[in-house]
Amino acid sequence: MPRAIAIKIGKIELTGELSDSAAGSAMAEALPIECQWSRWGDEYYGTTKPAFGEYPGPTTDLMEVGDLGYHGPNGWFCLFFGPTPASRAKEPRAAVPLLKVGRVKGDWAAVKALPDSVKATVRAL
Repeated sequence: MPRAIAIKIGKIELTGELSDSAAGSAMAEALPIECQWSRWGDEYYGTTKPAFGEYPGPTTDLMEVGDLGYHGPNGWFCLFFGPTPASRAKEPRAAVPLLKVGRVKGDWAAVKALPDSVKATVRAL
């Protein structure tokens, strides 16, 4: 069953859910999660506290605005809010195939105005 979440980045709050995939469920059980994110185009990616391992499931590099992705080998948790350097058009595209672990919505213009390095907190709603 998907888990309702909020992601707080500075004064911005995004709301959505973590999926019931193996990785999404593990993250839901560990809430709250702290993220140290760096920016790559219109994507934030980085590590989490607690850290997560590798999980089974289908992976893809093609994302949509609002998608949350996870890359087990690097422990990266990612938020997509527009094109990245890997995009072929205006679609968000990851550098490596990711597990889709959730989706959020919010003020993407405000997210795009944030700095290159941010701290975020994911909590249960």
